[in-house]
Amino acid sequence: MPLISTVGQRAPSVRLLHAGMYILLLLGAVTMAYPFLLMLSMSTAGRGESREFRLVPRFWTSDAALFKRYLLDTVPYLTPAWRPGEEVPASELASWFGKDHWYLPRDVREEDLRDVMATPAAQRLAMARDVEDFLAAGCPARFKLPCAMFDADSALALRSDYHAWLAARYGNLDHVNRLYADTAASWDDVQPFVEMMNRQPGDSRREKDWREFLETRPPGRTALLNADQLVFTYLRGRTLPASYRGPVDSAGEPIRALVTFDALDAGELGPDHREQFYRSFAPLRFLLIDTAAAAPAWREHLRACRAQEDLPLEARMPQGTHVAGLWSRFVQGPCPTGALRLERPEVAWRGFLEQRHGSIGALNRLYGASHADFSRVRIPWAVFKYDRYLQEKPGLRQRYMLHNFKTVLAFITVHGAALRVTLIYIILMVGGALTINPLAAYAMSRFRLRESHHILMFLLATMAFPGEVLMIPGFLLVKSFPWLQLLVVIACLALFYVAVRRFGRRLPLLLSATLALAATLFLTGWAVPALAQRFDASISANLMNTFWALILPGLANGYGIFLLKGFFDTLPPELYEAGLIDGASEMRMFWQITLPLCRPILAIIALGAFTTAYGAFMHAFLTCQDPKMWTFMVFLYEFQQLHTVPMIMASLVVAAVPTLLLFVCCQNIILRGIVIPTFK
Repeated sequence: MPLISTVGQRAPSVRLLHAGMYILLLLGAVTMAYPFLLMLSMSTAGRGESREFRLVPRFWTSDAALFKRYLLDTVPYLTPAWRPGEEVPASELASWFGKDHWYLPRDVREEDLRDVMATPAAQRLAMARDVEDFLAAGCPARFKLPCAMFDADSALALRSDYHAWLAARYGNLDHVNRLYADTAASWDDVQPFVEMMNRQPGDSRREKDWREFLETRPPGRTALLNADQLVFTYLRGRTLPASYRGPVDSAGEPIRALVTFDALDAGELGPDHREQFYRSFAPLRFLLIDTAAAAPAWREHLRACRAQEDLPLEARMPQGTHVAGLWSRFVQGPCPTGALRLERPEVAWRGFLEQRHGSIGALNRLYGASHADFSRVRIPWAVFKYDRYLQEKPGLRQRYMLHNFKTVLAFITVHGAALRVTLIYIILMVGGALTINPLAAYAMSRFRLRESHHILMFLLATMAFPGEVLMIPGFLLVKSFPWLQLLVVIACLALFYVAVRRFGRRLPLLLSATLALAATLFLTGWAVPALAQRFDASISANLMNTFWALILPGLANGYGIFLLKGFFDTLPPELYEAGLIDGASEMRMFWQITLPLCRPILAIIALGAFTTAYGAFMHAFLTCQDPKMWTFMVFLYEFQQLHTVPMIMASLVVAAVPTLLLFVCCQNIILRGIVIPTFK
């Protein structure tokens, strides 16, 4: 009978109550679904969106956001001070786009890209064609640098392309190890070559292969030495002279990202800035010395360093370690700054343009610019990157959406045996939970022992301790498992059972049980350890890094036994009486009567065992420290230490899929297991 009658349900107050209840239920559903949806959307994000936390990432719908992510995924490796493992700086792109505030990926805003994206198609195609042809034929190879070289989270990183190129060239990893004198265990261990800006390239096989690999990359994956960007980085935190008359922003402040190397080299920033830049910031690899002008200072430098005075001064940084050290100290010290010059790709670029277009007027008409002469024409890198983005745009969103998941799955399937270990662990845990717990519950339910209540209270008392507290004795158990004492206990139980069967009528049960308990305690607590110490024998086994270490501490569950006993108590006793009349044994009645009638509750027990095994992290991490025995969650933990927030979200989504599929496939059985015990 309903609490509110049909007529009463029509009242406004009752309808308002119903509406409030539905609103609360909807709010509860939203609060439950929102975290998962946010995790799902963030798992497709990139480094630039890692702090936005949107349900719908901008790059899904916005072309400007997609272009922004493309830029951040193809950041050139230009700054000598940047090292692998650090956050990829967006300042590498600041001078190309003229944005002072670009330092980190989150500083790049979509509105900053509107001007470049609004470039007329004819001008964009002309500039992009010139840059592409220059990279292919007119640019010296020494100025070419890689894009997105170290960013492991980038969908456009060169690392995977480099490994594929090596595999196609040499066939297998062993061949590469022999050529490189390396010991890489997998292709992921073969690191791209790091070209230092303050030394000349070597002639090793690794370096030659790296340079050849860069020559095979498409223009969109190639960057150039950018002296303007070096000047922008140098000026960070420094004051520009009041006499500087370069571009300014709306507040009248100089736009540092538009301060060119030409301005610094021409002395527009003053002689002090030029000297400091050349002495402490310019990459030594690209410096040139006027040997005639610097010869007297070079001889004085050799005498001061007590070096061989007839060493010739080379225009470029030499190869030898000792001579290169003398040369670099000379540049940073007594070398006249007027004798220093920086090699740049812009010189070759301007010659390339003059040869191709003939006059600055023709170039201005084609580019829609107003350059006075070729000496001021910069490489239109921003427009070129936008043109490359448009060429790669088809399929780029799909690639970004799937990249994080592919990276997670590749990490799991390639590294170790996490999937195999986790699958075996789940099978053992579910099998143990569906065997040991039902047997214990069946024994207490069928035989109605007077001590059943105390046993259940003891089992439920184990739930009063947090899992972190139980973890310590569990770890000690598997680290030193008392196998000999356990065998002694089993032997004592067997002897007690035989004695009761033979002498039960002559010896009271209470007295015999007391004597058996005392004998067991004496043997396991004193006799066995004393004999083991006397004969220097081991009575325990180290189960670390085995499946025993994973399953033993959680093989029996007090709550599961309590739940099963309550369910078994509701079964009709007439079924067992009929079984006894038919001559069925207890085990046969257990397997053929009890378990088939208890499938819903067994499904709940199996689900609990599955989630325990699948989600095991801390216990598995402590007891199985060998990477070959790491479970899925331990591998995900290692993965999350190496990657950014979007990658972590993708790993969590991948981890949630198996449990979600299990619930979808078994929801009817699970719901029956929840509802039926309530009705009983």
